[in-house]
Amino acid sequence: MYTTKIDISHIPFSRYGANLALSAKPANEERTEFNELYIHHAKLRSDGNTMFILKVGLGEPQNFTCEAEPDAVTIKTADGSAKFYIKDDETLIIDSDGLDLRIDARYKWIYGTEYGPDMFRFIMIPYNLQPTYKVLTGKGTILRKPDEKRIAKQDMAFECVDGKLHVCLTLSIKEPKDIPEDIDTEKDTAEIRKEWNEFAELMEDLKSVDEQTDNFTRLTWYNLWSSFVSADGIYKRDTMLMSKKNMNSVWSWDHCFNALAMARSKDKAFAKQKAFDQFMAPFVLQTEKGVLPDMWNPDCEIRWGTTKPPIHGWCFSKLMDMFEFDEEELKTVYTWLKKWTEWWTIYSDSDRDGIPDYPQGCDSGWDNSTLFDASYYVETPDLPAFLIFQMNTLSRIAKELKDEENAKYWEDEAKAMLDRLIEHSWNGERFVGKISISHEHEENPTSLLSMMPLVLGDMLPKEISDKLVAVLERDFLTENGLATEMPTSQHYNPDGYWRGPIWAPSTYLLVDGLRKGGYTELAETVAKRYCDMSCLKAKGNYENFDALTGKGWRAPGYTWSASVYMLLRGEYDKK
Repeated sequence: MYTTKIDISHIPFSRYGANLALSAKPANEERTEFNELYIHHAKLRSDGNTMFILKVGLGEPQNFTCEAEPDAVTIKTADGSAKFYIKDDETLIIDSDGLDLRIDARYKWIYGTEYGPDMFRFIMIPYNLQPTYKVLTGKGTILRKPDEKRIAKQDMAFECVDGKLHVCLTLSIKEPKDIPEDIDTEKDTAEIRKEWNEFAELMEDLKSVDEQTDNFTRLTWYNLWSSFVSADGIYKRDTMLMSKKNMNSVWSWDHCFNALAMARSKDKAFAKQKAFDQFMAPFVLQTEKGVLPDMWNPDCEIRWGTTKPPIHGWCFSKLMDMFEFDEEELKTVYTWLKKWTEWWTIYSDSDRDGIPDYPQGCDSGWDNSTLFDASYYVETPDLPAFLIFQMNTLSRIAKELKDEENAKYWEDEAKAMLDRLIEHSWNGERFVGKISISHEHEENPTSLLSMMPLVLGDMLPKEISDKLVAVLERDFLTENGLATEMPTSQHYNPDGYWRGPIWAPSTYLLVDGLRKGGYTELAETVAKRYCDMSCLKAKGNYENFDALTGKGWRAPGYTWSASVYMLLRGEYDKK
C-alpha cells in the first residue's frame, strides 16, 4: 500500500485510461486553501481543456481545503466535505456530506434540459461534448443565463437533502453516455487504489535518498500513470499524454522519452509492451513520403505543416539494448524509420547539399532557439546527428534481420552523413547552423542546440567531442543543469522558452551522449543537478526550468519532464 499525496494545483488528478481530470485553483500563495475545482476533458484543446468550474456554495463561493490521493479528491469546509473520484474514462462521481455545489460551464453555446427524474442532459457546442448529470441523492437545478444573442449558458446547482448529495457526471464526445448502474463510493475507490498500487509496484527499485526525494519520485510515477488515456481512434494503444490539463496531446518526440521511462518498469513483459506502445504512437499517422505529424489528439486535431526532430532511431536503439524484438516487429520499425529518414534526406534538403534543414524552429522542437533568428530553413547540426544515429539503427535492425545488403547500405550512409556534417558545419571549435542555400551563419552560436551532436557519443571523433565538452562546461553548465542559451548571451532570457531555460529532452539526450562518449563524470553531474532541481528546488516536473535559480516555469505535471526525472534517477542514482 502506497500513500501518495497529490497537489492538484500542480498535477491534474486523474487515473490510468481516463479522459477526465480535476485541477484546483489556489486561493493563497501557501496553497492551503482553494476556491475553484476545474473539470477537464483530455480530448478537448481549449484553454487548458477546462470545460467546467466547480464552486462550493450556492451563494458567495466558499474557500475550501483540498486533499488528493490516487483514488479520490476530498474538499472540506466548516460545513462539511465532498469526495470526487473518476469511476471510468468519462464518468466523475461526487459524494458530498453537507456541501452544496455549483458547476458552471466554462463557455457559452451550451444548452440542455431535465431529461427524466433527476437527470439533466446538455449539448456543448462547438466541443461536441454531451454532459449528463444524474442526481442520485439531493436536488439538481438548471441555472439558465441567456445572453443578448439568446446563446444559452446553462449552469447547474446541486443542493444536499438531509445533508447528503450524490451526483454522477458523464462527459462524452458525440453522444450521451449511459449512467453506470453500479456506483458505490467505497467499492469504487478501493478498486482505484488497488489499480494504482499494482502500477506503483512496477516502478524500478531505486535507493532511498530521503523522505522528500522518495515522495517526489513516487509522485512522479503517479504523474505518468495518471497521464495515460485508453486506446481510442488514432490512439491505437493506451497512450501517455504530455498532460491532461495543458498540452493534452502527443507530440512526435515527447513520446520517445515516455517510452523509455516505461521501459524501465520491473515487469519486463509489461515494460516492453508499454514502451513499444508509446514508441509506435506517431507512426500510425505517418504519410506515404514518411513525415510524422507535429501533434495529434483524438476527436480534436492532427497538426501538419510542422513536425518534430528524428530522435526515433536513437530511441529505438535504446529499446533494442533492453528488449528482444521479433522479426515482424523489427520489419515494421525498419519500414517506419526508413521512410522517416528519407523524408529528411529527400524532401527536407532545400539546397540538395546532403545536409537537411528545418523549415523553422518548431520542426526542431526548439521553437525559438537563437539558431533560427537569422532565417527560415536552417541547417542546424542536431538534425544530421539524429539522422546518423537513425541510419545506424536501421543498419542494426537490418543485421538482426540478416539483411547484410541494407545493413551495409545504412552503415555507409551514416558514415557519409557524419563526414558531411563535419565538413559542412564544424568550424574547428564548434558546430554552427547555416542558412540553407546561402550558408550564412554565426561563427559563435550561443544556443545549446549547436552542442547536440554530442548525442552521437563515441561515433563523434574524440578531438571534436573534447572541444564541445569544454564549451558545454564553460558556457552552458549551471548549478541546475544545461541552459538552452548561454547565460552570458545578450539573448538569454530566464523564462525565454528555448532561449535560456533548462528542458528535460535536451538534458537527457546530452546526458546519454556524454555517457556513451566516455564523459561519465559530467553526465552524472548534469543528471544529479537536473534531479535535484526538479525535486528540491522547483518541486515539480515543469515544462522547463530557470537555469540559474531552478524555478519551474509553467505546468509542473509534464510527462516528458517526469519521464526524464525517472530515467535519470534510475540510471544515475540506483543501488
